[in-house]
Amino acid sequence: MIIKILMFIIVSITWFVSTLPFLIPYHILLTSQSKKIGYKLSIEHIVIVYIFVYYLTGVLSFTGIYTISRNIVHNSFGIITPKGLNIPPDEINLIPFRWITEGVRPYIENILLFIPLGFMLPCIWKKYEMLWKTALSGITFSLIIELSQLFNRNRVTDIDDLLMNTLGALIGWVIFRLLKEHLSKLQDKVSVQSINIEKIPLLLREEACFYMASAFAGMFFVYNPFLIYPFLRSLFN
Repeated sequence: MIIKILMFIIVSITWFVSTLPFLIPYHILLTSQSKKIGYKLSIEHIVIVYIFVYYLTGVLSFTGIYTISRNIVHNSFGIITPKGLNIPPDEINLIPFRWITEGVRPYIENILLFIPLGFMLPCIWKKYEMLWKTALSGITFSLIIELSQLFNRNRVTDIDDLLMNTLGALIGWVIFRLLKEHLSKLQDKVSVQSINIEKIPLLLREEACFYMASAFAGMFFVYNPFLIYPFLRSLFN
């Protein structure tokens, strides 16, 4: 049991490390642009956004996004053919609640998975206190995941996942609103404070979007399970 926990911790850390080639250049540019407008990101903010990215990589891993090395370079599932993409129709479901008679557990799991997203967005970035912005972020991130699953024949690109993920983000937003007064001190420390919107550079204004993009890019382009799992097996055997 302890070994499994240690293996999970190591693997989850590699998820985050895979985002660094994108996070580091972004943070250098973000810091530079923030200084130009006389704004300094707090240490608390930097810590919480890295926790946010760590969470995002976990979501991407659990939902079945595979790396470019496995799906495209090695073409593990035969998706790419000389005639183009080979995506079986039965791996795409556009009928809502088609599988609900087989059990509600997958629906509940998809809801729970996105609750932290809906909670953390308005907590870190005050503009997401507007419900529609959190909902849009939830549905966009979920849609990216579902589209990436087209390259993974172990997964079905399912409209139910999209709906439940978005519902989870909305529930997270509601939980934040209910706890907002109790979280005010924490939010003041970790959130981007209000400044003249005309002066806010794009990298700061759309910070959350850049973190989502960095998490996806790191998991899809950099993370390589072919290197990690053999190393862990040799380490713990």
